[in-house]
Amino acid sequence: MEREEILALCASNPEVVAYIESLESLIKELSERLQALESRLNQNSRNSSKPPSTDFSFKQKPNPKSRRKKSDKKPGGQEGHLGTTLDMVDNPDEVIEHSLSYCEECGFTLENIEVEAYERRQIFDIPPVTLFVAEHKSQIKTCPHCGKLNKGVFPETVKYPVQYGPNILASAIYCKNYQFIPYDRICEFFNDVMGINICSATIIKAERECFKNLEEFEDVIRENLKASPVINCDETGMKVEGKGHWLHVVSNDKYTCYLAHKKRGSEAMDDMGILPEFEGIAVHDGWKPYNNYECDHALCNAHLQRELV
Repeated sequence: MEREEILALCASNPEVVAYIESLESLIKELSERLQALESRLNQNSRNSSKPPSTDFSFKQKPNPKSRRKKSDKKPGGQEGHLGTTLDMVDNPDEVIEHSLSYCEECGFTLENIEVEAYERRQIFDIPPVTLFVAEHKSQIKTCPHCGKLNKGVFPETVKYPVQYGPNILASAIYCKNYQFIPYDRICEFFNDVMGINICSATIIKAERECFKNLEEFEDVIRENLKASPVINCDETGMKVEGKGHWLHVVSNDKYTCYLAHKKRGSEAMDDMGILPEFEGIAVHDGWKPYNNYECDHALCNAHLQRELV
């Protein structure tokens, strides 16, 4: 049977015509969906607003993220680079003199020969860490006139019969909140290197006290950012007690303010208390809630490059 005859028979059957039309509609719909999915699949941080952390595929290696061009310079320090070489000091903490007893050539004794000069070498090292204990004693006296028992007042920082000093606690907070070392490993490090048997609960308590003491300084940071001509704003996902949160950040060349919040949009930005009163230029990634604030706006260079790509 010829093709024309088949088409004629199909055209004379309404059910067949309707079925063919439904298939054509389905094919068109699936083609559009396939095109949209392929477009999304081909997006990365260089040609869309997706963050670089999403540039990963199990089938292929991620595209290079750096836009820097290859340099013709050799690896390592370049000519004229000062470096960080150790320099000798004029007044070392300890001087160890190595004496000469006899001549290497003939064996003649040199015990009573005057020293002509010295060749110097110096070693820079950390002295053995030992725990320093300072005892505070408050005087107790009885008044001979009225019999009142009086006690001297301890400094405000000396609150307990036995406690760790500010240098130990500051070092622990630094290890946890700047170097991101886990609590157990900090305790192990203090025990191995310093002989200090500190526990995680002590570090956590010190962190909370430090957080409370920094409240006034945090207000200073906010006020300086509000008065800044230009600020950078961003937000990124994070976990708080296993639940999804957003870490909001506002910064300039000197100050940085962080806020962990359950929300990503205007509610969190309002709670941070900077953008609602800011009148300068806010540089950000184009996230729509930023446009709710009556300041000037600028797209950061990384996102400009992605949009151009």
